[in-house]
Order: sequence, then C-alpha cells, then structure tokens
Amino acid sequence: MKRTIVIALAVFLAACASSPYQYYVKPTPIKKQQTVYKVDEINVNLTLGHGAIPGDNSFAGKSELQKQFKKYLESSLLEKGLLAQNEQDALDVSVTVDYKRNFNHGGKALNKPEVSHSVTIHNEKEKLAGFSKAGYTTKYAYFDEIAVNLEISTFNWDQEDEPRDIELISKQIVDDIVNAGS
Repeated sequence: MKRTIVIALAVFLAACASSPYQYYVKPTPIKKQQTVYKVDEINVNLTLGHGAIPGDNSFAGKSELQKQFKKYLESSLLEKGLLAQNEQDALDVSVTVDYKRNFNHGGKALNKPEVSHSVTIHNEKEKLAGFSKAGYTTKYAYFDEIAVNLEISTFNWDQEDEPRDIELISKQIVDDIVNAGS
C-alpha cells in the first residue's frame, strides 16, 4: 500500500512539474531572462463573435491587429532589455494569435476577447522551442479589472479600448518568451 501511494505521488508531482515549453534542440541554447529576441512574424486569426455588425469597419482589421501585436510585443521585450538592437545576434520569435472579438448586444461595444496563441522560437536554421496557451481572456490587475468590467457592463468598452487588451495579451506572451530556456 505504501509503495502504491509513493508511486502515485511521484507520478502526480512529475505531471505537475512539467514544462509548458517544447524544446526541439537539447541542450537548448536559449537562456532564461538573457536571450535577446527579434519579432520575426506575427499572424493573427481574427474571428468576429456574436453581435458583430456585417460591414462595420470601426474596429481594427486583421492587418491592423498584427501591427498592434508586433508593436506591443517589441515594446514589452524592450522594457525587459531583451529586444534585439540593430544587427545584434538574436533568436527569432514567430507568434500566431487566434483572437475572437466578442461584442456586447448591438455590436458597437466589446466584451473581453477569447484568445489562444502559439509561439515558436527559432534561428535561421531550425526551430529551437515552442509553447502555446489556449482559451483564455484578458485579466487586469485588481482595480483595473473592476474598472474594465464596469466599462464593459455599461457598453463603453470599444475600439479605442481594444489596444489595451492587445497590450496586455502581448505582455503575457513576452513573459512566457523570456522565461523559456535554462
């Protein structure tokens, strides 16, 4: 009986300790919180949720969202001192974001988006690592979250506020990027 409990506990702890990162080259050349990155490619798959108004162009399209994601990913890497400068030796990052824009009743205001993303870290020759996260939404700091939810509930969270969501999602992605490696 003791032996079974010990084995079950070991399996449980091993499962909990698993890394979200998939490493394709071992040992990985990626150094946690040290490797410098260049944002190589951003692909946004935009889906319009229930309540979208057909033909309404007041919200950012796919290409504008891609530009916003690139801008915020690069600024977050820069804040951490891990954005490649000039011809600095760096690893490339390719990001795919599945972004479902959810609307409030009437289609003129937004709810929180539904997001999934996958990231590949590579050099010019090969994939080095990757990770993904599925089915999440934005979650701001405590008081900011209350303020955002209040704006959403009063139908005031709109196209001018959406870049805040993009920035928050980008910061979360960058936090995962810079924590890859050993």
